[in-house]
Amino acid sequence: MFALVCAVFVSIFACFLAGLNLAWTALAGASLIMVLARRDTHEVLKLVDWHLLVCFSALFVVVDGLSETGLPDAIYRHLQPMFGAHVTTQAWNLTWFSVAGSNIFSNVPFVLVAGKWIARFAEPLLMWKVLALATTFAGNLTIIGSVANMIVVESAREHIQVGFWVTRDAASRSRS
Repeated sequence: MFALVCAVFVSIFACFLAGLNLAWTALAGASLIMVLARRDTHEVLKLVDWHLLVCFSALFVVVDGLSETGLPDAIYRHLQPMFGAHVTTQAWNLTWFSVAGSNIFSNVPFVLVAGKWIARFAEPLLMWKVLALATTFAGNLTIIGSVANMIVVESAREHIQVGFWVTRDAASRSRS
């Protein structure tokens, strides 16, 4: 089974490199693995966290809708003087702004919005790297910094109490 999954994974990767549609390629690969696994499909689908899937899908719809309003462009026009004209200044200011934005809005939606600004910077390739690095690290600063953090906290809810601070009682219970 492991060899089949690896073969499907390599095929999916090859399709991505060939420029095929990412979503359809991923769905085809997942479907193929489900068929090859010969497991009861209903049992597998019961394991899917549908609420999370809908929430994550809605996140992309909202971000795309926000982008269509022109608000992100208006925000950039107001922030452009803050970013500065020199590459080093732009890199540092984009870093701090990305850290803040990632922890206010979560890193994935922030990147989807801020990514549209990158072409306007002095060195776009460098700014893509800055945005990627800053938002990746920023996603680990708070629970809402990354959707992955929210998934982990939700999954751990029965084992540990998580709030702004992990409570002393919950932390001591987790050690025992």
